[in-house]
Amino acid sequence: MPNDLPALVAQYGLFAVLLGCILEGEAVLLLASASAHLGMLDIRAVVAVAATGAFIGDNLFFLLGRHWGVHVTEHVPWLARVVPRVDRMLARWRWGAVVVLRFTYGLRTGGPMLLGAGTMPLWEFVAANALGAAIWAVVIATIGYTAGQAIEGLLGNVAHVEKLVLGLVIAIALAAIIIRALLRRRSTRRQ
Repeated sequence: MPNDLPALVAQYGLFAVLLGCILEGEAVLLLASASAHLGMLDIRAVVAVAATGAFIGDNLFFLLGRHWGVHVTEHVPWLARVVPRVDRMLARWRWGAVVVLRFTYGLRTGGPMLLGAGTMPLWEFVAANALGAAIWAVVIATIGYTAGQAIEGLLGNVAHVEKLVLGLVIAIALAAIIIRALLRRRSTRRQ
């Protein structure tokens, strides 16, 4: 196992991006694309893996909504009232709604589940989700890569502090994933 952090990122970074984008997304992709600017990952690979992870994750959440949505809405009345509104929004915006939903904070996982509980056909969600995942990955990675440029510009040559910066990046990504999981668990306990 490599001793230094850049070697670890090079070896496991894309796998972490894949898992992070299946589960959460933005924070992981921002950090990975900033790391790509530092030369630790290839930005094209980061974008491709992030889009793949986002696509897989949202399809899984859609299928969970399709399978369990009826059971959940029977036990959560306010959610049952939301599904028809989501269906009306879809009737008007179709693919645009799926793409925009990906960029809507707080609905990254819940949105596809609501869509799955609704009337949108699976094939249409999969196609719109593929488009949305590709657009999302390019936009968020561009922001992260640009942030990496800004950080490098502020710090000058970051070679002497890259371990510290990368350690901070990994710590923030892990904290974001853990906090999100804890908030979800807390939210499901209240229901």
